[in-house]
Amino acid sequence: MALAIPFSSFASRVGGGSAVYVSPLRRTMSYPENDSPWTFYFNGVAMPKWGWCWGEISPGSFNDPQKAWDRDVGPRDIYILNCRIDHVGTIESADPEIFRYVVQEMLCILLDKREAVFEELGRTADLPASPDEVYHDLVEACFQMRELVIRERRAFWTRGYEADRLRLVEAVRCASLSWDNPDYAPPPHICSLRSQLASFYRDQARTLHRVASSGGLTKELRKRLLDVSVV
Repeated sequence: MALAIPFSSFASRVGGGSAVYVSPLRRTMSYPENDSPWTFYFNGVAMPKWGWCWGEISPGSFNDPQKAWDRDVGPRDIYILNCRIDHVGTIESADPEIFRYVVQEMLCILLDKREAVFEELGRTADLPASPDEVYHDLVEACFQMRELVIRERRAFWTRGYEADRLRLVEAVRCASLSWDNPDYAPPPHICSLRSQLASFYRDQARTLHRVASSGGLTKELRKRLLDVSVV
């Protein structure tokens, strides 16, 4: 459904219909290391202190991202969200159904592979917390996020300060509006998808334009290639 939204709707209306998108989703302040770990927020709710530490248990060692690569949903999604769950000062989001799959898969790993998980946590020297504390927070956060994503039908998160929580809440509000509302802003994962697709479209158009200029083509084919828009 989100992909059917007109591309023009991704431009902010701030400033009298400006075509420049002003993102509230990226870092707007500094995050000194002595403040770490920052609070982990999911859908505006503070999660357990170490609930973001998915990378400390190396989920890919339990679910190979290359496995079932041709499915619409699978271990690849665990890898992608593992890479984004710990971001500081950046509002992130995911399709709620995919997030539910991933967080439940994390629970399967944490509870079914408990001994192996503790082996991974025992190799971690970066966190000022015991493996028991980190494990408890990971499990509890997964349960809480699962409940929230099922109840609210959305998955938004960040790490940071109270100001970041407020930005997160605002991002949720804007994404919940109708797409033709002046305050509407798509979820970050949709923005990211659109941005990546736009980049691919530009590269493809440049390639086709180069082919059109290489000669040996009919006039009609050359015209059709040059008609492929870069934007």
